[in-house]
Amino acid sequence: MSLKNVSLKQIASELNISVNTVSHALRDFSDISDETKAKVRKKAIELGYMPNHVAQKMRKDEEPLVAIVIDSLSNLYFNTFINELVNLFQQKDEYDFLLLYAKTLNTNVIKQCILQRADLLITHMHFDEDVYEFAKLNDIRIIFVGSRLNNTEIDNVSIDNFAGCVLAARHLESIKDGNDKYLYVGIDYFLSAHRYSIFKTELKQTNKDALIAKFNSDRESISVLYSYVKEGYRKIFFYNDMLGYEIFDQLEKYAPDFRKDFPDLRIVGFDGLSTYVCGLEDIDSIEIDFSKFAESTYDIMKNRIEQPKSETQNVVLPVSLHLKK
Repeated sequence: MSLKNVSLKQIASELNISVNTVSHALRDFSDISDETKAKVRKKAIELGYMPNHVAQKMRKDEEPLVAIVIDSLSNLYFNTFINELVNLFQQKDEYDFLLLYAKTLNTNVIKQCILQRADLLITHMHFDEDVYEFAKLNDIRIIFVGSRLNNTEIDNVSIDNFAGCVLAARHLESIKDGNDKYLYVGIDYFLSAHRYSIFKTELKQTNKDALIAKFNSDRESISVLYSYVKEGYRKIFFYNDMLGYEIFDQLEKYAPDFRKDFPDLRIVGFDGLSTYVCGLEDIDSIEIDFSKFAESTYDIMKNRIEQPKSETQNVVLPVSLHLKK
């Protein structure tokens, strides 16, 4: 069915509801139930309905507009990636872009993209299926970056977390100092739990005598971590570099002589931020090539804009072990 022939009346007729209900559902009005909204959006997508504002924004004289959604200005990992990506936008000068701040990626963010007439959205924030459907209905493509996404209809650029955690485990295990106590420091987040699982499994396979403890910085006090270190857990893998820097700052406030008292401490972070961000302490870390990360994202974005019906792409970027100098 041709896009231009699909009307609100046809959608209403298919569902045996009023045109007004269809209109309010597609515009996410609060007077329509979530169940009805879901049915209307599903039917609209099925029929190939395209709202007028989307058709209007596809004028040939307009530059495609890309929205980059961020949830924090203090997230050095994502900010480093964004900086590389923005540099590419400026160098290539092919598309316009804007930065949107949101704590969560919900339908309100999609509405902002609609109002700004954005064609595509780049995010590292997870979202519900209804958000994806709402974006799809309004012809706004999504590229998800950073971690793996199960939705095979969405382009995805992720980091090889498995290889990174294996590298961290093998590096710490290769330090033959007679200490078989390892500590993973993480947060309340699915990716943190995933990294811990890989790290633990690899250690157990390479060292059957390994004792592996887990510290959750979102739930436990810094005194608990300090106790682990005192008990001999001196080989530590941090969920990411930023958490490592924050934890060491807390430890040095809690016990000013911490580093002097435990000179045999061995740590590995994840991201390799010190190689990109000036002023950060150099630490052993699983390094991400943020330049390639941005380039891969840009290439997929360009393909999606210029060939909207092409197959979705799932790119997994390699990592390496950075050793402090």
